[in-house]
Amino acid sequence: MKKLLATLLIAAAPFSANAVDLANGQEINKSCALCHGNIGQGTPGKLSPRLAGMPKEYLIKATKDYRDGVRSNPLMVKTASIDKLSDSDIEDIATYLSMIDIRPDTRFNVAQSSGDKKEGKELYMDECKTCHARDGFGKPKKDAPPLAGQHNEYLYQSMKMFQFKSRIHDNDKDDDTFDEYSDVELSNLTAFISTLDDKGFKDGFKTMLPKIATADIRKSKAVAETRKKSNLQITDIKQTVVQMPLNKGVEVQDAIDAMLSKAVELNQKLVAQQYVSKELEARGIESPYLSIFQFCTPTDARLMVLANPVFASYMPCRISMVEDKEGSIQLMMLNLDMIIENNLLPQEVVETAIRVNQNMLDIMVAGSTGEF
Repeated sequence: MKKLLATLLIAAAPFSANAVDLANGQEINKSCALCHGNIGQGTPGKLSPRLAGMPKEYLIKATKDYRDGVRSNPLMVKTASIDKLSDSDIEDIATYLSMIDIRPDTRFNVAQSSGDKKEGKELYMDECKTCHARDGFGKPKKDAPPLAGQHNEYLYQSMKMFQFKSRIHDNDKDDDTFDEYSDVELSNLTAFISTLDDKGFKDGFKTMLPKIATADIRKSKAVAETRKKSNLQITDIKQTVVQMPLNKGVEVQDAIDAMLSKAVELNQKLVAQQYVSKELEARGIESPYLSIFQFCTPTDARLMVLANPVFASYMPCRISMVEDKEGSIQLMMLNLDMIIENNLLPQEVVETAIRVNQNMLDIMVAGSTGEF
């Protein structure tokens, strides 16, 4: 992957203040960024596709499909409170993300995928170029998203989902584009697509960030108020805090068992646990319920420390289980957004931070629901 610290352009287009609220979109993106990155760059893997620069209408449809249950991703819906978004919220976040053009930024060069690129090119030119364009950067008029720059594992998984009809391709339930393709052919196709983003890079690309009016920022407070009523609350104290209640009927021990089981599944090692209120009660001190669970994966910790020793201060990741003033049990943790949004870090470290943050959110959801 090329290392040049080129920069990010947000291609500002004239939008009516009545039509879209970019400040609201920016606010909503704080939740999206926990998995997709602060500028929508996504990360390698099946769960965090690139959102930056996708056509607005495509993003609107995809988000509504998740909100309305047409597409399924319970973890994302819960942690990002997608089920709480109104149509106007969705338009705001879709517009905000669609304006971000990271194509010229060499930091976001996707890794080359294994497979026969020559065979993949033949398949692409036969089946994909009509809608997604010869260069792979999509055709907005056809609501066809760019494939160039999308992460390989996500593309492969999407094609398998189209194949098994667990996701609809081209808005056509009867579409059979992928029905006859073998896994090898899909790998070849993905291998070719992974080469297409190289054509969009520009050395020395300089940043132009959008200017959001103060009045528009005030409007975004409505989103923050909505989030306080949802399953996921974001409190901005330089580093944000995630808060999630236990679902009705989930007992404390059920939540603990579910979190620890999910941590094992995700290879997040439990390095410490402290039952604080239990210890205090043993001393005769009354206390609301409080337990703390700490997790760490040695290889991830090593990567972050090699990038900068200061990040050792974030280790290990912690989830607290605490009783609030109403007697409800809440799960809380600090996000890794200060790492995720740090432009001085190598992209591979940012990707690691996003993945770890995803894992911790997954552990929280397991505890909240009592399921793993």
